[in-house]
Amino acid sequence: MRVTHDSAQWKQSLSQLAGLVIVGSLLGGCTTAGAQWPWVFAPSATNPPANNQNVQAPVIRPPVVTVNAPRDLGGDYANYPELREFIGKMNHQHGFDIAFLEQTFSGVQRDQAALTKASAPTEGQAWQVYRPIFLTETRINGGVDFWNRHAVLLDSATRQYGVDTAYLVAIIGVETQYGKNTGKHNVLQALTSLGFDFPRRASFYQKELEQFLLLSREEKVRPQIFSGSYAGAMGLGQFISSSYRSYAIDGNRDGKRDLWDPQDAIPSVANYFAKNGWKRGAGVAVPAYISGNGYASIAETTAKKPSRTLSDLAASEVRPQAPINSAKVSLIKLDGTTDEYWVGGENFYAITRYNPSVKYAMAVHQLAQEIRKRKFGF
Repeated sequence: MRVTHDSAQWKQSLSQLAGLVIVGSLLGGCTTAGAQWPWVFAPSATNPPANNQNVQAPVIRPPVVTVNAPRDLGGDYANYPELREFIGKMNHQHGFDIAFLEQTFSGVQRDQAALTKASAPTEGQAWQVYRPIFLTETRINGGVDFWNRHAVLLDSATRQYGVDTAYLVAIIGVETQYGKNTGKHNVLQALTSLGFDFPRRASFYQKELEQFLLLSREEKVRPQIFSGSYAGAMGLGQFISSSYRSYAIDGNRDGKRDLWDPQDAIPSVANYFAKNGWKRGAGVAVPAYISGNGYASIAETTAKKPSRTLSDLAASEVRPQAPINSAKVSLIKLDGTTDEYWVGGENFYAITRYNPSVKYAMAVHQLAQEIRKRKFGF
C-alpha cells in the first residue's frame, strides 16, 4: 500500500506497516482478537448452538449511543458530536473497539485542500476545456507503454472479464496517469473532513468512511497509512472504499488486494466494468448526425441507462455516423462553446458507473481509441 509522507505521524505509521508484514501470517490464523489488534476481528454476535443444532439465537443489541470524547485525545474532530455518534455506530453495528476508534480519529487533522477540491470538481468545466486534460501526447504514449509492459495481465483480464483492453488502459490513464499519480491525500483525513465538514455530501462521505474502516480491518492494515485522492479514491484505478470492498481482486493470489500493484489493479478494473454492465464485443460511442428539432428533447447531458433503439433515434432525426453494436442507445450531448452529439451504447453507460459524468466517459472512450491507434497504427 502507498503511504503518505507529509507528517511525522504518517512516517511513524510506515514503520508500523513493516511490523504488519512480519506478523501478517500470524494474524491470518488468529481466531480471537489480541489487545494490540482490537479492530481486526469483530466480536461474535451470538454463541453457536449446542450440539450443532441449527438454532438461531436471538440477537439483542444495545441502542446506539453517542460516545463522549476522552479529555486526553486531540485532533480537529475529537469533539465533533457527529463523529462521536459515528464512533458509537461503528461499535454497535460492526463491533469496532471504541478505544481504537478514539485513538484513530484523535490524530486526524482537517484536510482543507480536499474540501476545496470537492467544491469545484473538474467535471464542471465545459467539454472543450475538459477534453484536453486527458487527450494529450503524454497520456496516449503512456498508454501504449503501459499496454506493452503489462500485455500478459491485460490480455488475461480481457479474456476473463470480456472488457476491451484499450478501455482498461484508458481508465488507468485517466485516473492516475498509469500509476504515476495515485494521490497524496491521507484517505482517513480526507474522508473524515468531507464526512463532517462538507454538508452537501456528508452522508455519502460518512458512508465511505464506514466502508474504509471496514476495508482496513478486512485487509489487516492500519487505516492511517492509506493515501489517495482528495475524495478518498485509492490505487491505480482510484477505487473508493465501497468499490474497493466490492470489486477489488487478489490477482496474484498473495492474500492481499493491493490496488497499487498492477497484478491486482488490472483485473479489479476489469471486474468493476463486468459487474456494472460491460458487454463483451459491444460498441461504446460514435458521433451522431442530427437534423430537425426532435433531437433536442431526447439529448442527455447526464448519465442515464440507455433505453432507446437506433430506430427510436431515427424517428427523432438522429443517426450514428458509424455502426455501433448496442441493443440500447442514448443521444449524448457534450456541452461547450460548440455542443457535440454522440450516440452512446450500453458500454458507454458502463463507463459512467465508474464516474457519473458523460464528459468523463467520453474522455475515457476517446483516449482508448487514440491509444489503440497509436499502438497498432490504425
